Amino acid sequence: MTPRSGLLAGALAGLAAGLAFATAHAFIITPVWSRMLMGLVFGVVAGATAGWAYAELRPNAPASLKSGLAFGVLLWISVVPVTLTNAALRASGFAIEHRTLTDAIAVVLALAGGAALGWLRTRRMRAVLACSAAALVVTMAMGGPVPVGRNVRAVEILFAVLAASLIGGAVVGLLAPRFERAQLS
Repeated sequence: MTPRSGLLAGALAGLAAGLAFATAHAFIITPVWSRMLMGLVFGVVAGATAGWAYAELRPNAPASLKSGLAFGVLLWISVVPVTLTNAALRASGFAIEHRTLTDAIAVVLALAGGAALGWLRTRRMRAVLACSAAALVVTMAMGGPVPVGRNVRAVEILFAVLAASLIGGAVVGLLAPRFERAQLS
């Protein structure tokens, strides 16, 4: 699978995931349709970056629904530490007093989570870079760490991100082979 087919499939997957997240957000918290345009742009960028990471994790393997779903879960797992650490920093009061440092910690954790995913799956630097970028951009598309310590709805939003990641992964897994064939012809 080439990075180009991953980028194209990922961009469409990001759009689908963004729409899925907006729908979940509308049910869980409040409709965000009027401000969703920028969210969808972030979704497309995050999806394209995730598609690149997916391609780097599977350079010689065919894409599939199963591998796309697995990737969606793994990418979500790679960004969950950002949210959990942020919740601990908020609970301790550190996040309020040290906002800039808290943001820096979130960036480092997103990059480290992606790097861990890329390294553990492939031991290849290209995958480390792609997965690091994907985890960071997905975290940015989420609007940063989800404030799960505030209420149950915030936890539901974190799981809505999982659902969006699964949808995005499924779309990448299904579309990437089609883009790959179109590239070869």
